[in-house]
Amino acid sequence: MAWLPGDPWPSGRAGGASSPAWGDHVRLWIAAGLAPGNTFHMGPHDYANLDSGNVMGGAPGVARVAVDPSRLWVDLSCDVLDVQIAGGASSAQGVLSQPDAATLTCTLRDPNRIYDPFNRRGPFAYGGRSRLVPGTPVVAFAEVVTPADSAIAVHYLFSGTADSWGEDWTPRAQNRVAKLVATDETKRWARYDREEQPPVGAGDTTQQRVQRLVDYFQWIGTVEHAPASTVTLLATTLAQTGWELLNRTLDDELGYVYFTPDGTLRWVNRASWSERPPPVIVLGCPDVPVEGAEDFHDVIVDVSPAVIDTQIRNRISAARTGGTAQYAVSLSSMDHYGEYAFSRTDLGVATDTQAALWAIELLRYYAYPQLSLEDATLLPGISPDDDVVWNALLGARYVTDLVRIVWSPPDLPANVVDQSSRIVGAAHTITRSRWEVKLQLVATNALQSSGLLFHLGPHANDRLDSGWIMG
Repeated sequence: MAWLPGDPWPSGRAGGASSPAWGDHVRLWIAAGLAPGNTFHMGPHDYANLDSGNVMGGAPGVARVAVDPSRLWVDLSCDVLDVQIAGGASSAQGVLSQPDAATLTCTLRDPNRIYDPFNRRGPFAYGGRSRLVPGTPVVAFAEVVTPADSAIAVHYLFSGTADSWGEDWTPRAQNRVAKLVATDETKRWARYDREEQPPVGAGDTTQQRVQRLVDYFQWIGTVEHAPASTVTLLATTLAQTGWELLNRTLDDELGYVYFTPDGTLRWVNRASWSERPPPVIVLGCPDVPVEGAEDFHDVIVDVSPAVIDTQIRNRISAARTGGTAQYAVSLSSMDHYGEYAFSRTDLGVATDTQAALWAIELLRYYAYPQLSLEDATLLPGISPDDDVVWNALLGARYVTDLVRIVWSPPDLPANVVDQSSRIVGAAHTITRSRWEVKLQLVATNALQSSGLLFHLGPHANDRLDSGWIMG
């Protein structure tokens, strides 16, 4: 049965928050794994939800949402004034991009001080102590309804644990707000720091090394491994933090590792940067027809072109630990742009041949300037088909999923920008009047030429009246 705005939400789950500014088909949830702190009371009580006693305490009007059935989850959504969620890479460094820890920062309306950790009589206190403490599980997710069949898709935006709960003291109830800050599993891996071990794992593949680290630190989460890789590694003494060890492993792979919004540890191999799947969505507003971009969504409010000069690398020296330096050089790029050198002396690959292949692979991407977009800021809620936009964006996965952006200036409709880019990070800035999504992007292409080729005869980029011109 078709669903229309104003109908009951088809999931049947009470709670969450919605706003017309976000679109008609999305609902936001932010929940914390807080057990109610008040004990059973005989007779009336501040936190009794009925007119008489015999009531288990719980914050008035706070719904509970079952995300993990082993916990009692408290829905914070209706108290949220604003929230910022950011994950993945925050700066575009191409195949050398590394993700930051995903974070959630949330401001909560709190006139009754129920989220104040110094309130020892609040609904989340027990025995005179607050349960609003670091380590409390926190999740954020969105439900998106497809109106044609009332189907609900659930997309996680964040999962992690609280770093802090805080509230500035103010005598006026209407001015009281609480601040919740949370970080994903990256935080836990950054704290895995043990003494140096005897060398282990010589000859490990990337997959074996990632699994070795998971087993060594006894991490019990889900791991999503990339397809098999040909990279093999030197032994490791496991002397760095868990997060450093993961990123060192994926540096040697020239891959990418991060925690997905639902908490899965996911890594991709170097081949993922060269694959060209169809884009998950086409964004923009071309003024002339563009093949393959007939179904575009005009939700972009800002785009930043990348600084193409800073990523040129045309003379690369790469050496494994204890090995001999290997070189990959593009003489034509050096002739055009001068020398842009890049050096690594501490690769963990097992052979000099693999160090040479690492250098060659990097040269494939950065010998020449790449015309690319650094980021794009979107307002999905302004689309009449916001469910399509939300499902595509919230379901996108870093590195392996692309967005296509097609745009032309109103005064130059034939000058079309048509760029497909990889998503390597995303940030959500949410208030009741606006939900903005900023995508961090990198170019999809390897070994892009320096520009136009030699043409015989007239050409659109010929600056003279006849041909034989280098573009």
